[in-house]
Amino acid sequence: LLGRNEVSLDENLIKKYINGKRVLITGAGGSIGSELVRQCLKYEPALLVMLDSSEYNLFQIEREVLLKSTNVLIKPLLSNIRDIEILSKVFNQYEPQIVFHAAAYKHVPMQELNPWEAINTNVKGTLNLVQAAENHNVDRFVLVSTDKAVNPANVMGATKRIAEKIIRAKSKNSSVKYMAVRFGNVIGSSGSVIPIFQEQIKNGGPVTITDPKIKRYFMSIPEAAQLILQAGAL
Repeated sequence: LLGRNEVSLDENLIKKYINGKRVLITGAGGSIGSELVRQCLKYEPALLVMLDSSEYNLFQIEREVLLKSTNVLIKPLLSNIRDIEILSKVFNQYEPQIVFHAAAYKHVPMQELNPWEAINTNVKGTLNLVQAAENHNVDRFVLVSTDKAVNPANVMGATKRIAEKIIRAKSKNSSVKYMAVRFGNVIGSSGSVIPIFQEQIKNGGPVTITDPKIKRYFMSIPEAAQLILQAGAL
């Protein structure tokens, strides 16, 4: 489906800034977040804090990590980035040096129906994390964004564009290194269109698309996670 070989990135560069550091991943139980956890473990941070609001997702990634032989200290936290007080306690206790912010609502039709939810999580949640990062001397902050933030045509894209603008504005006068990574379609992610297409084909069609002239570009989940880690090294 990719029509090409998977891209491998500069592992030495990534290891240089993650090894021995305290890392926080938000949305750690999600499809991108959980792959970030797996990839991060390879570079042996001192501490890996996995934060997620989904009890089931967090339980699953914790179980998977516990089955691995690793010396990395793991802390699963069932929490929500909307809660600034909880975030302050998390940052006070664990003092993360690197933040990978993957927590977000990303299903376009669902966010169109519930725009306030998209705003509370994607915008206010990001703002909460930025404030916590500023107050606790975080070194690097990587926002996981989307190509839908480019000239956004829907609520989800608009909220992610605002999140990008928040970190861009903050980065002009901050010791924190802020950056954002935009993705297209990640195969197998919870926001991917691929499972919908597969289901439609299985049921005999039709395969529904937004426009007859549409082009979609895909990447794998491991590629996406590596790209986030690579961005943090730049």
